[in-house]
Amino acid sequence: MSPPDREPVRATDAGRTAGAAALRTPSPDGGTAGRRWRGLDALADRRGLTALGAVAVALTLGVVGGAWDVATGPGLRQVFAACFVVGCGLAALTVHREDVRAAVVMPPLVYLALAVLGGVVERAGTSGSFVEQQALELANALVLGAPVLISATAVALLVGVGRVVLERDAPS
Repeated sequence: MSPPDREPVRATDAGRTAGAAALRTPSPDGGTAGRRWRGLDALADRRGLTALGAVAVALTLGVVGGAWDVATGPGLRQVFAACFVVGCGLAALTVHREDVRAAVVMPPLVYLALAVLGGVVERAGTSGSFVEQQALELANALVLGAPVLISATAVALLVGVGRVVLERDAPS
């Protein structure tokens, strides 16, 4: 029989109690791990990049290449293309295994965002409707940049499929 001042512990309560105790136990670094800002944990952990981290890598490398191209001439050119393709491949290579699909699907979406951003920066001082300028810039980027977009998507797909096949065949 249980003591009168304590209720019997049910299985579901035991799990919550154990979890709460684990939250209260100090971490190896002196207890600061639970209090640190967890923003970077959304991008990566010890296993690699999260899906959001993969987008951040491709977007960052694309922005670097696009900034170089826009600063040195009109439109997105070779430096952007190289940075974007490498960024998409790197993202697919380092993303969590369960997020490989996201890394394969993301290149067109990131390319769209970068094309719009490049158009905004490049056309900052021109006249005309903003919406019209963006529509023309986007159409231009999609038509002229199709090889870059297809290459980045193909690289991400090949890396992703290669990872899935190799990790499936690897002994645990």
